[in-house]
Amino acid sequence: MVLNYPRLSPAVERILDAAHWAPSGDNAQPWIFEVQDDNRFDVCVRVEPGNVYEYRNGEPTLISAGTLLGNIAVAAPSNGKRAKWEYLGAEGPLHRIRVELEEDPSAAPHPLYGEIPRRSVDRRPYRLRSLAPQDKQALSTALGPDFSLSWHESLGARRRIAGLTRLATDIRLRIPETFDIHSRIVDWKRAYSPDAIPSRALGVDAMTQKMMRWTLAKRERTQLANKMGSPFFAGLQMDFLPGLFSAAYFTFHFLEPRATGPAGITQLLRGGEAVQRFWLTASARGLVLQPCLATLAFAHYGLSDEPFTISQPERCKAKLLTRRVVRDLGDLQSTFFVGRIGYPQAAKLESRSLRVPLAELVRDN
Repeated sequence: MVLNYPRLSPAVERILDAAHWAPSGDNAQPWIFEVQDDNRFDVCVRVEPGNVYEYRNGEPTLISAGTLLGNIAVAAPSNGKRAKWEYLGAEGPLHRIRVELEEDPSAAPHPLYGEIPRRSVDRRPYRLRSLAPQDKQALSTALGPDFSLSWHESLGARRRIAGLTRLATDIRLRIPETFDIHSRIVDWKRAYSPDAIPSRALGVDAMTQKMMRWTLAKRERTQLANKMGSPFFAGLQMDFLPGLFSAAYFTFHFLEPRATGPAGITQLLRGGEAVQRFWLTASARGLVLQPCLATLAFAHYGLSDEPFTISQPERCKAKLLTRRVVRDLGDLQSTFFVGRIGYPQAAKLESRSLRVPLAELVRDN
C-alpha cells in the first residue's frame, strides 16, 4: 500500500493519496495530514509569510487547499466513504481543516476519480478550436450553483487577457521580491519533478530555458537581463502567444459578497473545491488548462495600493494592470480564479510536476 500506516485503513490511505495530488502554486504542496484516528485527520495548510504571490492573506494557497478537499470529495465515495470537513481556524500562517470520513454503503465510484493523478497544468499553446457547447455545459454544471462562470472566447477577448497576463509577468520578473522564489521553484534537471516545476514544463523553448537558468543563478544577472528587456520577451512566449492559442479564458466569481474571518476562509475553500470539479471535468473531456493567478495578485496590489515591492515603477504598472483587469474581467472583489483552457496539440505532456511521496506528508497526532 501507499503508506503501511498502522492507524489507517487501505481505503483512507487511498483517499489521502488522491488528496495529495491537489494543485498548488509552484508545486509547493504546503500541507501535511495529521491523523487523529481511523477516520479523522486534519489538513494543516501553511501560507508562506512574505511570499508576494500570496495576495489577500494567502488566497492562492487557500484555494489550493480547497482543491485538495475537492479531491477528497471525489475519492471518498470511490472508496466506500462519505466525507465532510470543517475549517477549525489558524495559528499564525498555519490553517487547520478537520476532515471526517464515514462508511457509506450506498457509495459508488466517482466518474472523475481516475482524473485526479492525470490532471495537470499545461502551459503550451493549445489548438485553435472553439469549445464544444456540450463541453461548456458540463464545465458550467461542474462549477456548482454558488459561483458564476464567465467565458472570454473571441480573438479580441483572448488578446486583451493575454496582454493582462503578459503585463503581470513583466511585473513579477522585474521586482526583486520574487528572485528567491523563482530561483528555488524550477527543477532544471528532471522532466518530472516531485517538488518543483520542471524547466521543460514552463512553456518556453530550450534557448529561453538556458537563458533563464543563467539569469536566475545570480541576482545581478537577473537585473542585467531586466535592463535588456528580458521580461517583455518572456511574457510574449509564456503568456501572450499561448493566450492567443487557446479556446478561451475563463473567470470564476463568488455570487455572494466576500465574507470575512473564518467564514471568508471557508468561502475560499469552497471556491477551491469548485475549481477542482471544473478542472477534473475538463481533464475527463480531453481539455487542458493553465491558471493565471499572478494577474489577480498584482491587480489586487494595484487596487489596494499595498507596498508589495520597493520598485515604484512596478507599483505604477500594477495600478495600470488593475484598471485593465476591472475593464476586461470585472469586479476584483468577486473574482477568485482566472485561467485559459483549450484542446491540447499533443495528447501527452513530456514534462510535468509530480508530488512528493505521501509518507512525507502524514503525521501522527
